[in-house]
Amino acid sequence: MAEKSSLRPYKLKQFKYNSHYWTLKFIRNANRPLRILDIGTADGYLGAILKQQGHYLVGVERDCSLGQRAREFYDGFHITDIEAFGFPYKDEFDFILFGDVLEHLVDPAAVLRRAVGCLNDRGEVIISLPNVANLFIRLMLLFGRWEYSDRGILDRTHLHFYTLATLKKMIAAASFRVIEVVPTPLAVQLVFPVTDTAIFAPLHELHYLAVRLRKTLLAYQFVVRAVPEPRKW
Repeated sequence: MAEKSSLRPYKLKQFKYNSHYWTLKFIRNANRPLRILDIGTADGYLGAILKQQGHYLVGVERDCSLGQRAREFYDGFHITDIEAFGFPYKDEFDFILFGDVLEHLVDPAAVLRRAVGCLNDRGEVIISLPNVANLFIRLMLLFGRWEYSDRGILDRTHLHFYTLATLKKMIAAASFRVIEVVPTPLAVQLVFPVTDTAIFAPLHELHYLAVRLRKTLLAYQFVVRAVPEPRKW
């Protein structure tokens, strides 16, 4: 998405219970046409799905080449650095999406605070971020390793690393309140493609059950719904 290197653009995740799965599920649960501000569109892979579902979309993307490909799926579009984006909307959107974006920003809480005025009185933000307290990262540290990569939790373009507790703290610092958190599993199907078949589906369900039970240890990412404070519920 927007704040990721254009050399390594992220794509739509296909395996079950990933961050795109939950983002689309949260939006689908609203059961009505929505106005959505998508921060970090990449080439529009998520926007294409949302547009097909009948939603009104505005996109923001830093990378010019990705933005040019994405804009066909959006009703409005801005090619700009999100940290310089002025959020020129007032009480307009039902959802603002920050999918795999905030960890790439210098001051993510400040960006969230600037975004709040764009939400209508029922509006929410959906945020997905990687979990640096994942068991795999803990084991790496146990053996004295901290190795950056092109993707994943230790993506070398990440400026911040979050646990569930520090994620909630950052959201609170931006004057939002978390109303739902779901974990996502490690993408076993990508690591071991042979498991991406129906015969392994029960094992993936058991894996995700374990992730739900021990999310701070086993979650690959957290997907969060949050609303501005103060708000009556």
